[in-house]
Amino acid sequence: MRVWLLLVVLLLAGCAARTSIVLLDQTKHYAATSTVEVLLKPPPRPYVEIAKVESKGLIGEAEPVVIEDARKRAGEIGAHALILMETSAVYEPPIVMYDPWPPYLPWYQDRWRSYRFWYYPPPLAYTVEPYTLPGGNVYTVRAIAIRYRD
Repeated sequence: MRVWLLLVVLLLAGCAARTSIVLLDQTKHYAATSTVEVLLKPPPRPYVEIAKVESKGLIGEAEPVVIEDARKRAGEIGAHALILMETSAVYEPPIVMYDPWPPYLPWYQDRWRSYRFWYYPPPLAYTVEPYTLPGGNVYTVRAIAIRYRD
């Protein structure tokens, strides 16, 4: 039951990457663009840098998903292209969760009843099997959003 609850909470928290944008000149606003190119090096034609973009994925999320989220957010601010500057991956190990259910912890304060200590060890402490949250790579993409000069 708790595993399903944990999965539902993770789904509600969002399954997409988190993207942060810092506009370099906040006085200029551009219309949103529908297509944004992803470039690995600066283009030969003249351009203006409009923002720095950093997108970070969830554990186990693929790098193209993170880049696609950065592309969508860059399109919202009016960028014509993204120049990828850096991509990094950090491995997050799996986490073993034992059953730390609050009523069995000695410091748990129930809000409807007075404070009292429970048995030590708790009665059901060793009856529930531990479960493991999977690990994986967490990708971070840093890019510069540009707009071509007309």
